Amino acid sequence: MKVIQTTLTEAEHKLLEEYAKKNSKSIKEVVREAVKATIEGNVNPNEPIFTCPASSKRTGKVDRGSEDHDKYLYGEKA
Repeated sequence: MKVIQTTLTEAEHKLLEEYAKKNSKSIKEVVREAVKATIEGNVNPNEPIFTCPASSKRTGKVDRGSEDHDKYLYGEKA
């Protein structure tokens, strides 16, 4: 096996950690699956999470972007 290293924002790491816990997997397993899915073409590049600009800017305003991301991306009711 080869070791890779990358950096994530605090929000990205928290989402990754929560996803891994929810699915009873380690972060390593989740990242490996994501890489494999991307390489095999199982990821839709038109998915809003890949095409929408970052909604988080340090404005000092408190928002619920991380809690309500599905609503913002897909228009789903929270």
